Amino acid sequence: MSEHDQTQVSGQDTGEHAAKHGPQKREGGLLIGFIIGLIASVILGWVIWQPLLYAKKIQPFNFNHLAHTEGAGMSCDECHWYDDNGRFSGTPKADHCLQCHTWSDRQNEDNEAETAFLEEFVTEDDQLKKPLEWLSYSKQPDCVYFSHIAHVEMGGIECERCHGDQGKTAGLRPVYENRITRYSLDVTMKMKMTDCSACHTEYDVPQNNACFVCHK
Repeated sequence: MSEHDQTQVSGQDTGEHAAKHGPQKREGGLLIGFIIGLIASVILGWVIWQPLLYAKKIQPFNFNHLAHTEGAGMSCDECHWYDDNGRFSGTPKADHCLQCHTWSDRQNEDNEAETAFLEEFVTEDDQLKKPLEWLSYSKQPDCVYFSHIAHVEMGGIECERCHGDQGKTAGLRPVYENRITRYSLDVTMKMKMTDCSACHTEYDVPQNNACFVCHK
């Protein structure tokens, strides 16, 4: 075979190879490009979209749970309790704090946090200056009925299951509030209806997933 014939054969083989493998390479490139674009979109969405959707709000006072639980030996139910009808007290009001913290009856005069609390919320004659309005991490819609005593006392579920181990925290984290719904990011991430139904199923009480149980 002449050199010219070899060149033609070689050229034909190359063309056939390109025809066979060209589309595969393009498809592979498109797939890689799609994956890279998807990852970039997720990252940008989390970094940019979340701050736009959720407003960062700071609690009115940086309460130290650890100083009260381990430092003062207090239990959770001294500030978070049930009334005679089984209703949960929620977050304590400032006048409850005045039972232990006043200018005339201080716990520790060298404690800067206590001094800051007294200066902002307590008058010189030990009266409340203004209410202490805590922001809620777990506020549910008005159409939702949630019984703490049914879950904690009857169901034996620890508070940490839904709220984390707050007793070991030395400060309060910000509340990220949805600018549209006004509910916190905590609710969006772990306190949706699907989370409740999954928990009921896990604890073998799927009958509690009936609509009327939670929606009154």
